Amino acid sequence: MKKLVKYLAILLIFLMPIAAYAEMWSPDRFRLNLRVGGSTADGSLASGIMPGKSGGVTIMEAGYSDKETARVNSGTTLQYIMEMGMIVGIHSYSTEATFLTSQSSDWAGTTAGGQAGAGGAAQYNTLYGGAGTALGVRKSSSKITFLDLGYLYDMKDIVDGMSVSGGLGLAVGGSTSVDIVYGATGYALNGGLWTESLSDFEGSASSYFVDFGYAFGTHEALFGLRNVSTSGSATVDETKGIGKVLSKSKFESSGSSMSYSLGYGYIF
Repeated sequence: MKKLVKYLAILLIFLMPIAAYAEMWSPDRFRLNLRVGGSTADGSLASGIMPGKSGGVTIMEAGYSDKETARVNSGTTLQYIMEMGMIVGIHSYSTEATFLTSQSSDWAGTTAGGQAGAGGAAQYNTLYGGAGTALGVRKSSSKITFLDLGYLYDMKDIVDGMSVSGGLGLAVGGSTSVDIVYGATGYALNGGLWTESLSDFEGSASSYFVDFGYAFGTHEALFGLRNVSTSGSATVDETKGIGKVLSKSKFESSGSSMSYSLGYGYIF
């Protein structure tokens, strides 16, 4: 009997801190936030030069410019706040943008191209158009899932019912795709493609958030701020498509957005 009591006492010693630890990590409240507005940095490509080559030599060239014409962003956040104030959650982010790529200058011969370059440039300007000619329309889509980790600070000693929380979003999954529809000039320059799709992207994404809450009873009203930054690249073929038009083996893109959200929380 004494041994049984001893074993029970030892077991209790081990179970008490485990139970207390589990209690600290039990959910205290949950929150749901939806994006209602915000701002986004222009995701257009930097202006550059398109080369016209013959025998591997650039004999003529023309400038190009890229312009963002439309964008739609969305974001949904679900978070759990533990007894000890730790935040664990998921943020789903998506964005779709449309861009128009056009020539920014006429074709012009290069010094290396000499007379052949000057003649080729004049022919291109006549057949395909000069400055302002549309090359193609590009649609970019991204979906990213972030794991939110943060901390909640209860401001009840300052303003009863108020709280502020913040933390980081770690990218745990996502996808990016780019679809391009070329015009007649783009078709002539890219090796004969009317459409092109890029999906094999490698990149990174990061996020941080700040939420302000006001509790009334077991309910909570929320206003949140979240920044999302992304960058990615895809390997492209320089003999056709956008790789040939831009004379690059990598198609690179980046973006940044600040979202404003409203939400609801329930306190257990």
